[in-house]
Amino acid sequence: MKSVTGTLFGWLSKVLLISSFCMIFYSVLSYAVSFKIGDKYGGGIVFYVDSSRQHGLIAAAKDITISYLDPWNKSSWSGVYRWSTGQDETVNTGDYAFQVLLDTSAELGQGAVNTQKILARYPVAAYPRSAAALARAYRGGGFRDWFLPSKDELNQLYINRAVVGAFAVDYYWSSSERTSDTAWYQYFSDGYLGGGTKSYYSRVRAVRAF
Repeated sequence: MKSVTGTLFGWLSKVLLISSFCMIFYSVLSYAVSFKIGDKYGGGIVFYVDSSRQHGLIAAAKDITISYLDPWNKSSWSGVYRWSTGQDETVNTGDYAFQVLLDTSAELGQGAVNTQKILARYPVAAYPRSAAALARAYRGGGFRDWFLPSKDELNQLYINRAVVGAFAVDYYWSSSERTSDTAWYQYFSDGYLGGGTKSYYSRVRAVRAF
């Protein structure tokens, strides 16, 4: 028959073993979901992490460089795209170059929502070479949730451009409108943020959240 002391010792040993296992498990789990800027993850490179270090934003490793024929000016282009259309070059005033969405946001965490709003109103089928359509169509790492970054997300991408790499000395579109006929873009040489006419051509770097 086991003694009380032996039984208590056995019980304490099991408790300590379980506690140790849990500590190791949670330590490994915590390490597994802790990220830093520059990590290669989720089809691209991490360029922003929140205070938990478990969530943030990933940038594609390179710009989208599709060659295409612009339907409005009939010219060939590659690597630069309109935010909207070239409808100001025609009499087709029904296109959205001069229509405002009113509710796009400049803040962090809003790029995916902005992109969804743009594409809900102006679908990929009708506008396949818009900045938002191309960002959403990107499939880096096999993921299907890429989007055009908001103004503040794009600025974080500029701040950490050296870590992400492969940027041109050029303007990049955000998904945030500034006025009815302009959207925010950023110059990846000096960081200038301004409003570009939606029918202008700028570059696109797709991002996704994790």
